[in-house]
Amino acid sequence: MTLQYARLFQLRAGLELIAERDQTTRDELADALRQRKNIDYPDKDASEGADDIITHLRDAYLIHEIEDGYRLTTPDDVDAAVDNTVLLYAGDEILGAGNERVQADRVLTNLMYEHPMLVLLSKHVYRYGPVTKNEMKREFDGEAFLEDKMNAFTIDMGLDLLTDADVMEHGSNGYTKGRWPVRLFAHVVHEEYTDLGGTADAGIREPQLFERLETMYGIDRSTFDRLLSRLQTDGIVSEASYEEMILNQDALNEAHIHE
Repeated sequence: MTLQYARLFQLRAGLELIAERDQTTRDELADALRQRKNIDYPDKDASEGADDIITHLRDAYLIHEIEDGYRLTTPDDVDAAVDNTVLLYAGDEILGAGNERVQADRVLTNLMYEHPMLVLLSKHVYRYGPVTKNEMKREFDGEAFLEDKMNAFTIDMGLDLLTDADVMEHGSNGYTKGRWPVRLFAHVVHEEYTDLGGTADAGIREPQLFERLETMYGIDRSTFDRLLSRLQTDGIVSEASYEEMILNQDALNEAHIHE
């Protein structure tokens, strides 16, 4: 399914509503979500919007459908649903993550798995920003990334989601970069690692990769170190020797972030 109506506060609200009750029926969840409808989209049918939110939560492996409705997924549910669980969270790992910023990051991480177009939109802004919405549509309308099709509506929704998550900021001159999402980082690491001559058997120097990302995307050292550590935790990157890193192609393929 292509990206439909989705705002980050609505997705988090859906998880919170289910967590409060342990489980809830679809009608109860839809009714509660309608009450939180975003006034930014007054023409959007409330019923359709609520159904879209529920579908996104289900397709992103954050909620699990049971006989009486829905409950939050567990890590075992996610393992059973997909073979490639790299950089994926279960629903019950979201609300227990602490502050809202961390929770939002985790929700977006799963959505980027289901809708990799979000990776491409982010990358374009980080590489070329500021970029206006019209420029984004001229670049991507009618395109697809990992079979995730883009059109004017899905681009609008994607930009809203990414702005909600502080991945990008919207100013008078257009969209600019914000907080790096881990899936975007993994995507550009793969690209630059390959461009620098890294293979499955031969790594590259980590300082060389940082310099490339700093030059092309303006990443700072602390962000680079934090996100690289996350990729190491998930087995995507490992140390080969002093100041050398090697990419695990199998784990990277499971992450669903490159063609």
